[in-house]
Amino acid sequence: MDKDNALNDVQIPVWQWFAIFRFVEGEVRVIENVLNFASVYVIMFLMFFATAEIIGRYVFNSPIPGHVEIVELIMPVIVFLGIAYTERVGGHIRMELFLTRVLKGRAYHMAETTTALLSLFVYTFILIYNFKATLFSFEVGDNTAYLYWPTWPSKLAIPIGCLFLCLRFLIEIVQHLGQIVVGVENRDLN
Repeated sequence: MDKDNALNDVQIPVWQWFAIFRFVEGEVRVIENVLNFASVYVIMFLMFFATAEIIGRYVFNSPIPGHVEIVELIMPVIVFLGIAYTERVGGHIRMELFLTRVLKGRAYHMAETTTALLSLFVYTFILIYNFKATLFSFEVGDNTAYLYWPTWPSKLAIPIGCLFLCLRFLIEIVQHLGQIVVGVENRDLN
């Protein structure tokens, strides 16, 4: 029995039949995990920072200067570095009633492909224009009003997160198109 027949017998997703797709998805998965861990560590820092600010404000009557600006600079890092990982694990809120109960087989995968294509279109624009805004912020030396910290590192988290989210959408499109071509119902594509 050759490798292709063995792969068909165990009903693995179609995209896993090809080594290049397995390699690319594996590498993107590693980067998504690293970005997600970075986001988690920033969340942990924010928790300790908020605790220190509250203790400083109410116990010692000495708040941390610029704490609001620091939190504003941290928020895009928290949100956008983990966005591709959240898409991979299916953590975003979705309306799945129609997809799970009505659509079967190729129709399900066509709907998922359409959704991923539309999402890719939107996030490509977000990626491009936020990258331009980040470059502009870097070029003009944009700083916060109170602490005079540069804003471009915080703004850079948005295009980085969107880049890997777009890569995740491309991977999902390939995964679902493979299932459409073969006509297999397999919904678990990981």
